[in-house]
Amino acid sequence: MIVLQQERDFSDKINAIFSFVSQNFKTLFLSVSYFAGPLSLMSGIANGIIKTNRLDFASLDKTTPSGTSSADIFSHSFESSISQLFTLNHLIAFTFIILASATVAITVYALIIEYRENPKLLTIHRIWARMQTIFLPVLSSYSISLLILMLILISFAATIAALISSGGGFFAGFLSITIGLVGLFLITFFFVVYSLCPAIVAYESINVWEALGRAMFLIKNKWWSTFGLIVIISIINSFVAMIFEVPTMIVTFMKLLKLGDGIAENVPLIITTVISTVGQVIVSSLTYVAISFQYFNLVEKREGTGLKTLIESIGQKKLDFNEDEEY
Repeated sequence: MIVLQQERDFSDKINAIFSFVSQNFKTLFLSVSYFAGPLSLMSGIANGIIKTNRLDFASLDKTTPSGTSSADIFSHSFESSISQLFTLNHLIAFTFIILASATVAITVYALIIEYRENPKLLTIHRIWARMQTIFLPVLSSYSISLLILMLILISFAATIAALISSGGGFFAGFLSITIGLVGLFLITFFFVVYSLCPAIVAYESINVWEALGRAMFLIKNKWWSTFGLIVIISIINSFVAMIFEVPTMIVTFMKLLKLGDGIAENVPLIITTVISTVGQVIVSSLTYVAISFQYFNLVEKREGTGLKTLIESIGQKKLDFNEDEEY
């Protein structure tokens, strides 16, 4: 059994994460596939349709009207991109991928809670029962954290778009770059901090607003180590997810070469996009395992609860009244 509530340095965390995944691979894989698979399937279908539409749109001969300024061209491109985003397929894909990602997180946290209680009785049935108790609180924290990040992103993006569209020249461009860098920093900072919130809600049974404050407390002076862990795990995820992406890349290349004819040529792209989406969602479970180990590490560093429990247990021995009495 792997001790979760323990201080670990960076390399120890990586080793513990992969040891935990390897020991519980079957249960983790099946749980994530059962509970998040259908949601990622729906997102994959919508994404497949979006990709076919984009390729069909890109294949059309479109030219930019002459005599327009750079600001007009930008405004036209921006409006075109926004109008394409607000479509039914994009809404379906975005909604289901968010639900799938949140479900993966909930599944992982439920599995780890059950593992802490009794690793020998770790079953999909018990994980499902645990998920029902934490589903809404964790989903709420996941959604609110994502909403905060999106509001930051939208506010900075709107500001930059307004500056560029105003045609302010060099000063507007310089100011846009500066604002963009500030926005990127803030989004990255809060993304790392709030990545702990769903885990805190799951493991400590507190509400999302308390979790936001506790995340700031736990990550104090440990932001860079948390950021580094997320980056490393994300890179590993990307390499593994590329295996599922290869069929989509091949089919996309064939479609660009116009190999195939009629509506049937879109079916392989949709199928491979579904495989890619489902694969990426399943692989993302590694991220939430990593976040969990970082959470336990930070709690131990701040509060030492695991060490206190160990000290309290020293000298204590459970009596077994069935064992033979010694004389």
